Amino acid sequence: MIRTLAGIAILSALAASASPCVQFDTSFNLYAFGGTSDVNLGQNTSWASPSPQTLTTTGRPPWTGNDTQCLLSQYNNAMYVLNADAANPSDIYIYSFGSSSWSTQTTSSAPTNFGGRSSSVLDHDTNVFFTLPSGSGSTLYTLDFSSVQATATGSALAWETVSNPSFSTDNYTPTAAMSSNHVFWFGVPSTAAGSADVFVVHYSYFQPDAQAFPTSNGGTTFPDTSGQAISIPNADPDTIPYQMLFVPNDFSAAYILTHYTDPGNYSVTSTAPFSQSLINTTQTLAAPSTQDANSAYAASDSALVQVTSNGDIYYMTGAISAYTVSSSATWTKMSYSLSGVTGGSTTTSSNSTSSSSSAAAAASSGSASSTASGASSAASTTASASASHSATASASGSAAASSTGAGRARAIVGANRADLAGLALGVVALGAAMVL
Repeated sequence: MIRTLAGIAILSALAASASPCVQFDTSFNLYAFGGTSDVNLGQNTSWASPSPQTLTTTGRPPWTGNDTQCLLSQYNNAMYVLNADAANPSDIYIYSFGSSSWSTQTTSSAPTNFGGRSSSVLDHDTNVFFTLPSGSGSTLYTLDFSSVQATATGSALAWETVSNPSFSTDNYTPTAAMSSNHVFWFGVPSTAAGSADVFVVHYSYFQPDAQAFPTSNGGTTFPDTSGQAISIPNADPDTIPYQMLFVPNDFSAAYILTHYTDPGNYSVTSTAPFSQSLINTTQTLAAPSTQDANSAYAASDSALVQVTSNGDIYYMTGAISAYTVSSSATWTKMSYSLSGVTGGSTTTSSNSTSSSSSAAAAASSGSASSTASGASSAASTTASASASHSATASASGSAAASSTGAGRARAIVGANRADLAGLALGVVALGAAMVL
């Protein structure tokens, strides 16, 4: 019986990783989640020869959900994990980087699905989620996390509906990121290449026209296709993101989009913390070398990181400086990979190098022995829920503020299936354990 239980434990560990992710804390230490172990990989100066520190397993997600998202709450030095539990897809797991601990926030009236790996965003200032499910006729949902910060509350929080988007969601996998308190959707069908559809957060308003992002610094126009997108945080945790990373499913490039809106007057651009010539522009970096559409991405203020669906980690340091991309930046494969992760097929191009040393090779097995103590303390600033006077630089500015969430949708949430390939490996492990 003991051997059987040991085998079942091995099966659970191996089958647990459907969608690994990476994320940074507010001090820009890199973390990788969803393998047999979750690990702290430290600052970018150590990535060439990483010494992963294992995080606590107490309260961690089972990592059985598909399309899992890991979003940084920079004010609170915490990560919020959506759709990490196939049995309870509406639960949101919280990892506090400051206390190195997990907690679970229950929610109600959740979206019917979580759309994809870039369907949800977290507003920097208000700590409010915005989620657009996939499927025809989808409605934008919101969830107020301002009372949560770095630890779950005792009662369930209710999702609310906002309104239908200004664009059709037919045959669309939502791909969203935030910049300057605006949500941008990439790859919306029939939207012009190089443009993104917009939701103005502090007015709860869908801009009727897409925002164009012409090229800058030798950049190229991004395609009208879905993919993965994230916000790029600023070094100061009190400052909202002004840039986004978009990696389309055609892997034509990695696109950096810059947007700025003055919080007091949408028509003013002189207050931007960078050259006005960069506002609403596209810059281009090399596409990830591993073309895995199910990858997840994270960013510091200067570096980009990709984790593939099979747990391989690639990074690009020195990618951005003073809001300007480096044309010479390249992707490098880390010698450490998350173990216990099985993903789909990937295509590897020649856009990366591999970091290697004897110490790094020893770490590449995916086993980490030490326990992370937490690299940074929790941020003490509490996000404000008050609305600012913002609108996109191209908007008319005449939108009236409206109430967020006129009604609530009852959840019709089904359990997502675990990754079958991981299950198969678990069965093999179970058999081996029973023979021992």
